Amino acid sequence: MSVILMAGRKRIDISKRDMSKKKKVIRKAGYIGSDGVAKITTGWELEVDGKNVKISFSRDNFHVWVNSEPVETTAYISDEGYDVDLFFSFESHKGHIFSDVDNDRDEMINYILIDDVCVGDSYQTVHHQTKKTS
Repeated sequence: MSVILMAGRKRIDISKRDMSKKKKVIRKAGYIGSDGVAKITTGWELEVDGKNVKISFSRDNFHVWVNSEPVETTAYISDEGYDVDLFFSFESHKGHIFSDVDNDRDEMINYILIDDVCVGDSYQTVHHQTKKTS
C-alpha cells in the first residue's frame, strides 16, 4: 500500500523511503542520556480510539514516549541530512515518525503516522553549523 502525504507544503510518497540504505538502531525503552534529561524534538497530542494520546520523540537519541512512558523504538538513520525513520508500537497500534527537509524553505518536517495514516506534522527551522574561520 502506498501512502501519499499532502502536508500543505510538500507532497511526499513514503513508499519510496528505502530503509535498506540506512543504519538500523534499536533503542531500549527508558534510556536517557548521561545528563539524565530527555531531549524532546517535538510532540503531538492526538486522539486515538477516542482517547487523548501524547507522543513525543527525540532526534538526539531516537527515543519515543507515549503518554510520558518510553517505548522501544527501532530507528533507521542515514548520513544524509536529517533523514530518520522511527518505528514503535503502543497498545494495538503501530507508529512511524519520520523527518524530511525542505531545503527551499530551510525547514525540517517531522511526520507522525499511526497505523499507516498520517495524523500530524511539525515544522522546525533547520540549524546549520558554520565553520569558524581565523
